[in-house]
Amino acid sequence: MIIRERTGILALGVAVVVAAVAAYFLGDRSKSNRIRVPWDHPHVERDLAIVKRDTLRILVLEDPLSWEARPKAVSGLEYELLERFAKGADLVVKTIVVTDPDSMFMDLQNGAGDVIATQYVPRSEQQGWVACTRPYHSVRPMVARLREDPVATSQAEMELTSSMAISRWSPFLEEFRNKGKRAASTFAERHGTPEEVLMDVLIGRETAAVVTDAVAGYEAERFPNVEFTSLDAPARPLCFAVRTNAPELLGALDRWLSDEKEVAFRDAAIASYQGRPLKNGALRKRAMPARADSISPYDEEFRVNGGGFGWKWQLLAAMAWKESRFDSSAVSNKGAQGIMQFMPRTATHYGLDSSLAVADHIHAAKRYIARLDTVWMRAVPDREQRLRFVLASYNAGVGHIIDAQRLAERLGLDPKQWEHNVERAVLLLSKPRYFTRPEMKNGYCKGSQVFHYVRDIVSLYDQLTGLRSKPTPKEAKVSDPGSTKPVE
Repeated sequence: MIIRERTGILALGVAVVVAAVAAYFLGDRSKSNRIRVPWDHPHVERDLAIVKRDTLRILVLEDPLSWEARPKAVSGLEYELLERFAKGADLVVKTIVVTDPDSMFMDLQNGAGDVIATQYVPRSEQQGWVACTRPYHSVRPMVARLREDPVATSQAEMELTSSMAISRWSPFLEEFRNKGKRAASTFAERHGTPEEVLMDVLIGRETAAVVTDAVAGYEAERFPNVEFTSLDAPARPLCFAVRTNAPELLGALDRWLSDEKEVAFRDAAIASYQGRPLKNGALRKRAMPARADSISPYDEEFRVNGGGFGWKWQLLAAMAWKESRFDSSAVSNKGAQGIMQFMPRTATHYGLDSSLAVADHIHAAKRYIARLDTVWMRAVPDREQRLRFVLASYNAGVGHIIDAQRLAERLGLDPKQWEHNVERAVLLLSKPRYFTRPEMKNGYCKGSQVFHYVRDIVSLYDQLTGLRSKPTPKEAKVSDPGSTKPVE
């Protein structure tokens, strides 16, 4: 009898232990669907008092809306907000860049970091892991994809899958995981940051990606070949997160987030990261008002001074219209002058000043383009493609275009093809993660300006060379519809 009782007690004890182990590793799935992991609870005691004696350690994502390093400066929306909080609380700030969500939580719980600032939205499986501040902003999902392009894309891009890429850091990951299970459309989870996933769309590695409207607002002007379309889904609140045993730090952050002056500052800071929204649709093809017998007030000067350099004189006319709208007195906000908008240093090299005639400026532009053509002749043998590199160099300088060509090759794009290849790489030279690479020798470049410049002038050149000349009186004679003889 005693043996039976002891056996029963032993069996009951084993059952309790098994249940406890199962509860630890599986959690109460009926309540929160949680899985216990080593980083789901604090491993240190480190609240505001200790942080004040030490540093406020911010866990950031390398992304322009979180944290971004550039030469002699650091930016990033969330970083700038928390830097302002730290200044008001007399705290020293240190940033720690994280590359994996799991290691991010472990860094927080171990005390390597104190605040998560990664465009964070808590997910159901993370319930109880961290304490979240009140929201500082809310975002909605959008789809980023390449615009319809009058210049044909490659066959490889046409064969990409129809799935939408989504970063594992996305505020909408949980929602789209569930949606992907219920719907026919597929969502491919990617390890990269939201910025990296968007870059994969830009260079043609992904067909489409789910991003936030904040990302769309920030990137739209930088990437004119990408369009952003709203998705029918609810907004998600972004917040900061701290350890669950840091109530003083959490309280200080919440009070700061609710302060009226800080709300106004935060709204202004968020607005500064939002650019001018662009209309969706196909990439533009530029045209200009012109007739075959009258392109500009300076047609004779273009004919006399703009021919005999490998391309027709209409190329310089197209450039002059794009540069100055044929205004010989035009001066840009960067100091470029004249009908061809020479920068002062280049103008001096070619012996130009504002007092010289328009013909002198046109002739100098012809000489400059001929020199650029020589620069690119070996690197880009195809004459039509070389014209694009010449135009890009005229606009941004040879150094930036060499950087773009080198970057295109690193990204698996064709360094000898402009459209869909080097023109995409030049867009990336506005991003610190690309223009600060050791092999990039010339730094930041406003790639969207170069992108439009080349496309616009090629389009204008095609338009102008396609105009039919005004027929002479002899050419104007038409044939009699009922006869093969010319009308007398």
